Amino acid sequence: MHKLALHQITMMDGGPEGLVRFAAKAGLDRVCLFTATPTDENGRNMFPIVGAAKVKSFQDLLRQHDVRVINAEYFPVMNGQDVSHYLPAIALAAELGAKRLVTHIHDTSRQRAEDQLFDLCEMANDNGLEVGLEFTGFAHGCNSLNAAVALHDRMNKSNLKIAIDALHLFRTGGTLDHLKAVDPAIIGYVQLCDGPDFRRSDDYVPEAMNRMIPGEGVFPLKELVSLLGPHVDIDIEVPNFEIVAEDERKSWANRAIAASQSQFDKAGTSVGGAGKGTSDKSSQSLTD
Repeated sequence: MHKLALHQITMMDGGPEGLVRFAAKAGLDRVCLFTATPTDENGRNMFPIVGAAKVKSFQDLLRQHDVRVINAEYFPVMNGQDVSHYLPAIALAAELGAKRLVTHIHDTSRQRAEDQLFDLCEMANDNGLEVGLEFTGFAHGCNSLNAAVALHDRMNKSNLKIAIDALHLFRTGGTLDHLKAVDPAIIGYVQLCDGPDFRRSDDYVPEAMNRMIPGEGVFPLKELVSLLGPHVDIDIEVPNFEIVAEDERKSWANRAIAASQSQFDKAGTSVGGAGKGTSDKSSQSLTD
């Protein structure tokens, strides 16, 4: 049985603490949050993080609400940056009981990127963490499912797993047939959202930050989840900073949770959290 996790950028109200409380109230026992974050052009954090000073109180909050951290973000491999500077945020993620770190590969030098990814995997392993390799159209060092599989195989690191974000899969030319050809054991987690089309692009950042509720776009999500092994973690990543006003964040997140749950019900798959359900309906294969 899969359990759904709520990603922080789906429900930003109240920061990480608000995320934990909201998830628990919604019947979810898993979250994805930031212990490191990108900064804007003025050096300000783009997303609220759990800081070192709040570790103890945040651990208490997780215990009180029986919630665990699945993914800790965001640890990209960048040109000109050594991943060793992530070590405090990696250690903090481990203190919070996170299962894995999330990385994108922006460095386009193959050797340098692989060296840095190797070091990131080593630091993660030293802290008892997996590394989730997430490909995107705009992370040019690893910008497709095929590229992610090839990189994973070259690295040969037992704690490195591939992430499948529905948006990034379908907007980089990936199909369900491509996913079927991948060893299910190397898929670590999946992120659910929807989108308006399958147009291939390496410049869809606005769409990435303004996603559609599962079931309201064209992505074959029911078929996607039916392909997942039982070990795969699944999170609801449905940000929409363009149309969701501050006072609508909770209702938006509730819609995203309910819609994500329904993908499993209709796929003939069971899911825990936010209710449980199964269906005997078979899913037709959709590969484009």
